[in-house]
Amino acid sequence: AKGIALGVLTVCATAIIQGSALGQTCPSLIDLRVRFMDHSTFEQAVESERAASKAAKTADPDCALYCEAHQWVSFSRAADFGWNMAERYTRFKKGMSKLDSLVNTHPDDNALRALRLSVSGTAPRFLGEDTHWEADANAVMEVSETDFWAKSPIFSEWMSELAASTLEQLGITP
Repeated sequence: AKGIALGVLTVCATAIIQGSALGQTCPSLIDLRVRFMDHSTFEQAVESERAASKAAKTADPDCALYCEAHQWVSFSRAADFGWNMAERYTRFKKGMSKLDSLVNTHPDDNALRALRLSVSGTAPRFLGEDTHWEADANAVMEVSETDFWAKSPIFSEWMSELAASTLEQLGITP
């Protein structure tokens, strides 16, 4: 039992260290986080989506995963600025489905869970995307304890505040 526990701890520590280092060695992520924080129009969100898609195609595989997640975050967030309700809903649900797929493929990746919360945590609850809030908010808290977002302090602060607010909505003290 001790051997299994030690193995699990080693894998977890390695994942945290890799995630921490990756956040600093993938320059595209810094730009994508800035773009995310600047979303105030449909056009900006779509441009951010395109930038993330391009980065996902040119980045190394580990970095590309997070660029792809940012692509779907921006895709979903563009729904905030649309006029047609049916298109907004369809865009939002498609983007969330893609984020869910990434998280399901990499269930232990807290950075992906955090990015999913950046969309689901700001969406109205009646859209039904609040089922992962607790796990995703806790993932944000764990990522916040690493250097993953160190070069993006505004993004990091916003994510931490979102996680705390989300947990409070669930009646959980962060």
